[in-house]
Amino acid sequence: MADRLDATPDHVAVAVPDFDVAHRRWNDELGGRTCSWFHAKGYFRSRQYRFSGGAKLELIQPSETAPDPDANFVRRFLGKHGSRVHHLTLKVADVREAASIVEAQGFDVIDIDTSNDYWHEGFLRPSQVGGLIVQIAWARHSDEEWAARHDVDIEPPPADGARLLGPVLRHPDLDEAHRLWTLLGAEVTRADGGLDVAWPGAPLGVRIEAGDPGPVGLRFAGAAPLPQDPELGAAVLATP
Repeated sequence: MADRLDATPDHVAVAVPDFDVAHRRWNDELGGRTCSWFHAKGYFRSRQYRFSGGAKLELIQPSETAPDPDANFVRRFLGKHGSRVHHLTLKVADVREAASIVEAQGFDVIDIDTSNDYWHEGFLRPSQVGGLIVQIAWARHSDEEWAARHDVDIEPPPADGARLLGPVLRHPDLDEAHRLWTLLGAEVTRADGGLDVAWPGAPLGVRIEAGDPGPVGLRFAGAAPLPQDPELGAAVLATP
């Protein structure tokens, strides 16, 4: 068995009450362009944006068709945490094999679901990551194939638009964070009192700072800082 994942970051997700409202921050102000839609009826709706440089952001909102709105996981998250970073998705070739590698190093992978033929997933416990949900997933379809299945016209982002770099996460134990993200297939380096987490060739990475656990916001290059907003989503943290 391998001692670390062969994984690639696919997207970072932000929970919002209504992505049509949040659209003005991520599309109008920052230059993200829609590249995917999805509606899990009774659970959630999602819209993905691609930014200059190639990184993707997913906005997730509660489904208005949920039979029990109080049981909806996005609604519960918004009620507990507000509109902020929800999860980071890592693509792998085999979810169950990836889960075995992670579990062999003492971390839990929960809610594994391989029941359909186009998407498999499992989740690391946020308490073991530092307050961030990490999803490991396998997808049958490429972004282009998925967009074609749902009649989405992929519009390239403007070359001069803001560039999404990834989430900033606080963790109380940087040594443990280093061990975990190395296990998840990243190259982890110490810089400026924290950790820079990167996967070779991937536009999306993670910045980890010491402190009480939880996501702080999203790093962008070529953007002015923006505060966390209950309707528009996670804070934008400017990076030169």
